[in-house]
Amino acid sequence: MNALINEIDKTPVEQGALRIWWIGQEGFVLKSAALVIYIDPYLSTYAERITRGRPDEHVRIKPAPMQPEDVDHADIVFCTHDHADHIDPDSIPVIAAKSSGAQFVVPESARETMLGFGIDEGRIHTMKGDDDLLLRQINVHAIPAKHEEFDEHPEKGYPYLSYVIGIDGINIFHAGDTIRYHGQAERLRQYRIDLAFVPINGRDDLRHGLDFAGNFDCEEAVRFARDINAALTIPMHYDMFEINTADINEFRRIADGHGLRCLVMDHAGSVGFPLEATNAARR
Repeated sequence: MNALINEIDKTPVEQGALRIWWIGQEGFVLKSAALVIYIDPYLSTYAERITRGRPDEHVRIKPAPMQPEDVDHADIVFCTHDHADHIDPDSIPVIAAKSSGAQFVVPESARETMLGFGIDEGRIHTMKGDDDLLLRQINVHAIPAKHEEFDEHPEKGYPYLSYVIGIDGINIFHAGDTIRYHGQAERLRQYRIDLAFVPINGRDDLRHGLDFAGNFDCEEAVRFARDINAALTIPMHYDMFEINTADINEFRRIADGHGLRCLVMDHAGSVGFPLEATNAARR
């Protein structure tokens, strides 16, 4: 058995608490007393394979901590948008087959992609943005994300989503890929955000020239987390691809300068929330 999968399976979690693992990029595993939840699991080299030899070659910096076929325990899988490092064509269908009871939450615009993987329609729950879902006692609110553009569809809604996920009294905000827009922070301040996952890889002329849609940079991520009153912030979307990463030490410096309570996770590392994460904050 994969060592990390074994660790997740054997880690006990009490009611009202969570254990969190970072599996790279925007991927996390959340374990509650009752559920194992994956968010944006990119566990393959799909992006590297399809871009090999091109100017935008996506070379992985670190290997995946588990393989898709190892994931046989997922109860819910959230995907924020239909890009390969978020809805991974080499991971999602395999996880669906191995975790036969798993339910999938994706943007409505990704429905056809999921069906194309051979996943039964009854396992797919779609959201459009500014809507709510109750799934296995998990409260989910989808907030539009602006991946440089909204690209809103008149019928399918917003293709890029952030999620507020309520688990056992803990509210988690996963930003997905986004930059800031008017009203975004105000939408989130109506929730008590206990833990915010925010991207920090930013955007620049080089990446725009390669047709990369950008995200918060380090300073924008810090300011946004403060503006939504996040109790604890964890940065993400760095140290996956050499061509599209960020300086985590810059994030630390800016967070310290703004007094942001944050936690930089180790790749494949874990933290308990709330007590352990609170004690480890600012490292």
